[in-house]
Amino acid sequence: MKTRIILVFALLMSLTEVMAVKTIPPTDKKPSPNDSIIVRFGNKTRMVIYGENKKELEKILKYDLNALLKDLKVRLDSTQQDTTLIVEEFSGDDYLKNKPDLGDDKNYVRIGRRGLQIKNGNKRVAVNDDDVDVSDDNNGNFNYGRIGQAAKAYVPTWGSSPRKGFNIGLGLNTYGSNTPMTLSSGAVNEMPDLKPFASRYISLGYIASTTIARGQKARLSFDFGIDFSWYNLMFEGNKKIVKSPDGIVRFEPLMDEQGNNEIALKKNKYVLPFVNLSFMPTLSFRRSFISHITAGVYGGYRLGSYSKIVAEGSKDKKFDRVNFFANDVRYGVGFELGIRRFPDLFVNYDLNELYETNHGPAVKMLSFGIKLF
Repeated sequence: MKTRIILVFALLMSLTEVMAVKTIPPTDKKPSPNDSIIVRFGNKTRMVIYGENKKELEKILKYDLNALLKDLKVRLDSTQQDTTLIVEEFSGDDYLKNKPDLGDDKNYVRIGRRGLQIKNGNKRVAVNDDDVDVSDDNNGNFNYGRIGQAAKAYVPTWGSSPRKGFNIGLGLNTYGSNTPMTLSSGAVNEMPDLKPFASRYISLGYIASTTIARGQKARLSFDFGIDFSWYNLMFEGNKKIVKSPDGIVRFEPLMDEQGNNEIALKKNKYVLPFVNLSFMPTLSFRRSFISHITAGVYGGYRLGSYSKIVAEGSKDKKFDRVNFFANDVRYGVGFELGIRRFPDLFVNYDLNELYETNHGPAVKMLSFGIKLF
């Protein structure tokens, strides 16, 4: 009985195979031995290469079959199943031994089994499973960065200085030094103290930059800047600045019309605007909490000066637009610290005195604050 069942099953399978052969379209039939190359690997594995004619089959010699088989092995190793069925369409152009020259094709983006490839002019970037390869036809390879779960991306080229461009400085003024002047009468002529948060420093400028040296983690740039700045000096007390006929700047209280009573001042300000030039070498860092450190020199020319007072209980503003023997030129040293994701910090210290020699107290200005943009 068992033998009969096996014979019936074999007969049915034979009939099924015959019917399947009859229904297969002519274009789907197996390639004949005349237009195919069949390579046998053991008893159960074979590779079939089909071509329409002998001339087409000869084109196989232009391809690197070793590279194709290596990619196939990678695909087999990547699966975790014991039985694997891979159905994929390979692009033979990726395995040409002598790939065609790109010629005028300067820019391209390619995504394939070998990763991501980008070309922009002379620069090429290749990203695969393990590495990032960045190369330049003129300068050679830049670097290789290992890619992993905790890896950092590396950019081979840097832009210009982080200080480059339009910027606004907001800060406060104070005295770097304030030495009183002793008059011939024996009196002491001293500049009044400043109100800390009312004595503001403002600058508006633009910075151009040129890179001198560039590394993977640091860069040195020379920054050249031009800006307009204002010293707003808000004095404590009721002593206003006065330009006396004897050639000395004095600080005297404001008296009433009778000259008997001192008038209290709500605002007592002295303003000096400058146009400045600066030369500030900048050392900037890649992926660091400190983005850059800048130190250099600056020089400025005074555009004018004036005083402004407002008496207590009054809205009247009184201006006195004279130079008060202020120096026409200022010069000093500056320092700037860039902190990533935070406004830059700056300090300026004037090396020369605010007033002309023997015309007022020996005062040197110090400004500090933050820079925006």
